[in-house]
Amino acid sequence: MRSRDIGLTAVFTALYALLTVALGNLSYSWIQVRVSDALLPLSYLYGLPAVIGVTAGCVVANFFSPVGVIDVIFGSLANLVASLLSWKLSFKKKTLACIYPVLVVSAIVPLYLAWFFGVPYWLVLLSVFVGEFISCVLLGYPLLAVLEKHKKK
Repeated sequence: MRSRDIGLTAVFTALYALLTVALGNLSYSWIQVRVSDALLPLSYLYGLPAVIGVTAGCVVANFFSPVGVIDVIFGSLANLVASLLSWKLSFKKKTLACIYPVLVVSAIVPLYLAWFFGVPYWLVLLSVFVGEFISCVLLGYPLLAVLEKHKKK
């Protein structure tokens, strides 16, 4: 790994963890808009440093989660899978890079949040899906588009 890649990984890790922890309940409840997940589609553009960074950032951030070790393990696994898909299987389509995280996180996270918070699964699924759509599509896509334009210069 080049020093540039190590630096990018550190930036993604710090940004993800800081945004998640700073936004508190918005990041950790069964009704959540994890704004830091807007970084997940950036794996499309930055590759492995972003994948490692958003995964490591999630590990760090989820140590502050009321859900505990379950969130550390499975939330971080969701980020890893989502960002890998955005990086490797987007077929040069930014939209796919933004949709993968919505689908992956919505498939994994509600399984344990519903149990932990004692809320019906379908309600948590809907909540997480909407929150991920806001983060990854409504925030992540414009961020990805701007950074892609800047990176080409």
